[in-house]
Amino acid sequence: MNFSIYRFVVIGLSIASLSFAQETIFSGDLVSQAGVGLPNAHKNKGDFLLGQTLFNGTIKSYLDESMIYVNGEFVHDAIGTQSTNGHSAFVADDGTFALKLKEAYIDWKGELFAIRVGRQIVSWGKADDIQITDVLNPADESNIIASDYNESKLGIDAVRLSLLTEKTQVDAYWIPFFTPSVLPLAKNNPLRAKIFPDEANGIQIHSPDEYSDFELPEKRLSKSELALRASAYTSLADISLYGFYGWDDLPLIRYSPKKNVHDASGSFTEIDVSGKYKRMTMIGGDAALPAGDFVFRFEGAFFPKRHIQTDLQHQIEASLWNDKVLSSKRKNQAVGLAGFDWTPSGGWTITSQYIVDRVFDYTDDLDRRIFEHQATLSIEKSVLNETLTLIGSGALDLRDFSTASELEIDYKLTDAITLCLIGDLYLEGPKGKEGLYGEYRDFSSITAKGKMSF
Repeated sequence: MNFSIYRFVVIGLSIASLSFAQETIFSGDLVSQAGVGLPNAHKNKGDFLLGQTLFNGTIKSYLDESMIYVNGEFVHDAIGTQSTNGHSAFVADDGTFALKLKEAYIDWKGELFAIRVGRQIVSWGKADDIQITDVLNPADESNIIASDYNESKLGIDAVRLSLLTEKTQVDAYWIPFFTPSVLPLAKNNPLRAKIFPDEANGIQIHSPDEYSDFELPEKRLSKSELALRASAYTSLADISLYGFYGWDDLPLIRYSPKKNVHDASGSFTEIDVSGKYKRMTMIGGDAALPAGDFVFRFEGAFFPKRHIQTDLQHQIEASLWNDKVLSSKRKNQAVGLAGFDWTPSGGWTITSQYIVDRVFDYTDDLDRRIFEHQATLSIEKSVLNETLTLIGSGALDLRDFSTASELEIDYKLTDAITLCLIGDLYLEGPKGKEGLYGEYRDFSSITAKGKMSF
C-alpha cells in the first residue's frame, strides 16, 4: 500500500463514517495577522515579515467507543512565504496559498486497548516550547515570527496501539511514511536567506528551490519508523520513558562545487546545495512532581551516533583540497532539562526551565558548539475578569548571552473574538556575539492579530 492510497483510505473512512455518527461537532477559527520589522531588525526594518489570513476547521464525529477527527487549514499569505515538504500541504508556486491537512484519524478506545490510525500530532515530554524527547512530529520551520511551538507541528501518518490500565499507559507507534519538516524554500520568505545564504567567501551558492532537491527515504517497509512510550501516573509523580527509531526531520546539507565553473586561478566559483535525511535513534524519559503550587519537571534524551551537520566553511575547504566532503559526522548527543511551573493565587502562571545540550567526541568542523545551555522564563497574568491576558516570555543563551523575548497582550472583545498584539525581540550578546539568538536579530518584529472562534 503506497502513501497516497493510505491517506485516501483514512480520509475516505473518515468522511463515510459521518453519516453513521451519533454526534458530530464542527468547530474552527479565522485568524488574520500582520507583522512588521522593528527598528533593530536592520535589513528588515519597516518591512512586512508576516501577512496571513488563516481558516482552521475541525470535525469530531462520535460513534460508540469510536471517534473520527479531522483538522485542516487554509492559508492566504500576502507576502508569499508558504512552503511545502511534499507531504503536508498543497502550496501555490508563488507561496500565496496553502491547503494543509494537519490531522485526520480514526480513534477507538476499549477498556484495555485503544487504537488510532491516520495522520496525528503527538506530544512527548514535559518541556515548554523546547524539543527534548518530542521527536515524533516534524515542524513548520518556515516562520519564527509570532510562532507557536505546538501550532507549528505537522501530523505524521501512523498507527498507534495503546495498552491501558488505571495508572499506566503504553503506546506503540508504527510510522510507515516519513514526513520531513517544512523549510523556508519560498523565494519571498525572509527566513530563506538566513538558512540558505546566497554566497560564502565570494563563492555563489545555488540554494534549493523545491523539495525534490533533497533525498528523501524510500517508501519501503524497511524505511518505516518505530516508537514506544510507557507512562505511569501516581500520586507522587508522572513518569514516562521513550524510545524512537526513525529519521531526523531536517536534512543534512551538502555543499558541492559546481563542475566546470572556475575562475582564472582554477578555483571553483559556484556551489550547489543538496540534502539527505539520516536515521536517528533516541531514548529518553521525563518526570513531573507536584508540590503545592509547584510542579517540578525533568526531561532527558540521548541520541547515540546521531548525524551532526558539518559547517559550510569546512566543506568548502575539503573541496579545495580534493578531500572527501562529509555533510555530517556521527556523534553521541545528550540533551536535558530541569524546570518548574508555579501557579500562585491571583491568576499568575510562572514557568522556568534550564536546558543543556552536549555533543561528545567533538570536532571543530561541526556546525554547532560542543556545549550549549540556556534558561527560559515565562510569566502569564489574567486581569479584568480574565478578558485581558499578559504573557511575557524569554530565553537567555548562557554562553554568549544572546536573548529571544516575546511580549503578548490578548484581549477578549467577546467570547468568540480575541485581539492580540505580539512583540518579538532578538538581541546579540555583549561585543556583538550572535550566540543562539543574535543571528535572528533581523526578525525582531511587532505583530497585530485578530482571531474569531466558532
